[in-house]
Amino acid sequence: MNEAAYRAAEQRLWRSIGVAPIEQSIHLERNDVTVRIQEIGAGPPVLFIHGANTSGASWAKLAARIAGFRCLILDRPGTGLSQPLKRRIDSSSLPEIADTLVVDILDALRLSSAHVVATSLGGYVALRTAAAWPERVDRMVQFSWPVGAPIKSLPWVLRAMAIPGLGRMAASVPANERSTRLLFKRMGHAAKLKDGRITQADIDCYLALLRDTDTMRNEIGPARALISPIHGLDRIRLTDEALARVSCPTLFIWGAGDLFGGADTAQELVARIPGAELQLMPEAGHSPWLDDVDHCATAVSDFLRRPERAH
Repeated sequence: MNEAAYRAAEQRLWRSIGVAPIEQSIHLERNDVTVRIQEIGAGPPVLFIHGANTSGASWAKLAARIAGFRCLILDRPGTGLSQPLKRRIDSSSLPEIADTLVVDILDALRLSSAHVVATSLGGYVALRTAAAWPERVDRMVQFSWPVGAPIKSLPWVLRAMAIPGLGRMAASVPANERSTRLLFKRMGHAAKLKDGRITQADIDCYLALLRDTDTMRNEIGPARALISPIHGLDRIRLTDEALARVSCPTLFIWGAGDLFGGADTAQELVARIPGAELQLMPEAGHSPWLDDVDHCATAVSDFLRRPERAH
């Protein structure tokens, strides 16, 4: 871990968008782990939960454009500058971790409830939370495919992570700018790399996360436990029963070019959640805010400002 190098790259990213977040570390009692929260803005609280193999900094540009809210940007346990969980993460423990992580954070911050914005593995956590603790989630925005949702086919690069030794060997290969840019392309964001919407500061910050933190090493173990080389992500599912218990107003902003599944996958999942809404972004990938941050910020802000609450 080279914390100084990672912090320097992260600070350059924040400076490039003209924002200086407040940082705090909080201890989560249920999960017995200390995590980092970066905070910007003021107003009703919004908790941001990122996906696998990344950190809270992935939300920087989006959170910076959402005015009138207290944006609480989490580094999940084991990612960025948060400590890893002491317990093993596998298909039997992940549901319990997902059910308790958000309420752990809200309790530590002395918040009775909050809006939640999430994606990918963070999306799984948010959906499980909304089902288990409906009184703690005011509104929820999901970006593209969440872990546990239907999937047409698992990308080979993720399936390979489950092969004993191969994933750890891949994680030990030093990342460079070329491999980092290739990863963004594989996630459906090639056009935005070309036109500069994904900036050098974005690339440098993610590269520093891969090289200078323990994020990838900490994420390999859960990936091996959750992903089968043959059956993909069948070890972890969002059941119809759980999704039917999601009562908070929910909006999906889904990139039609998401490599985990496009419009058909989106429609199949959203139909299983009572009252959920879907916005498809035709030219977006797995992380739609990287493709059109202004559109996504407006969609999130408008949705969170609606007055009604379904509890």
